[in-house]
Amino acid sequence: MLRDKSIGCIGAGNMGSAIIAHLSKNIDRNNISIFDIDEEKIEYVKKNYNIVTHYTLQGLTDRSDIIIIAVKPDILPSVVKEIKGQLAKKIIVSIAAGIAISTIEDILKTPHKIVRVMPNMPAMIGSGMSVISPNINVEEESLNMVLEIFSYLGKVMILSEEYMDAVTALSGCGPAYGFMLIQAMTDSGVRMGIPRDKALILSAQTILGAAEMLIRTGEDPVVLRGRVTSPGGATIEAVHMLERLAFSGIVMDAIEAAKTRSKELGLK
Repeated sequence: MLRDKSIGCIGAGNMGSAIIAHLSKNIDRNNISIFDIDEEKIEYVKKNYNIVTHYTLQGLTDRSDIIIIAVKPDILPSVVKEIKGQLAKKIIVSIAAGIAISTIEDILKTPHKIVRVMPNMPAMIGSGMSVISPNINVEEESLNMVLEIFSYLGKVMILSEEYMDAVTALSGCGPAYGFMLIQAMTDSGVRMGIPRDKALILSAQTILGAAEMLIRTGEDPVVLRGRVTSPGGATIEAVHMLERLAFSGIVMDAIEAAKTRSKELGLK
């Protein structure tokens, strides 16, 4: 699908670099290019991934069929304004959190193919979760090309843009929640006398295994939890304590707060 297409990425930060890294393993590197205002970042990408680099936005835009805008949300409008005259017939992909498709459409004024994507941090190691929302101008072939790009970074899902703030709160911010849980479990292990490096491995692998089991079996987490909780056993004692302290409610409230903040950022 992407074999004959040229892909340009604007922004060589963490996510932009992750996209380039995984693309370079799967398609012709001569069809991948990048631009960033930080020349040190461009040189790093050029050295490590051996792709085409540009020192002007116009150079990248002219060359690319698909343009991925991987810059901070507050910078995106100025980037789009600078290249708006060069975007006809191109697929525009934005990964800027909180920026609605309508914001980009308002800048461009005329119909364009625009896809909004919310990836997350594990995309950097190919284990990410990316949610894709196209506008009405994106036909099936173009959508499939964007799906292919982000499939190299992990799992991909298509959802209506109306869910994007919730997606940001759930999967975009989600790795932080996972890290916090693993940290708390690790500290607990240390408190019980297990060396920190061992406790960390025990905690991280346990959460990884639980997630993988859920995905592979497709079973409800409540069902899987029930298999671990023997009557009168240690697990049900811990589950009782977590529920008595409103563990589920705290997590739900936290994710709702992240959703609210995502909406606020999009209005700025």
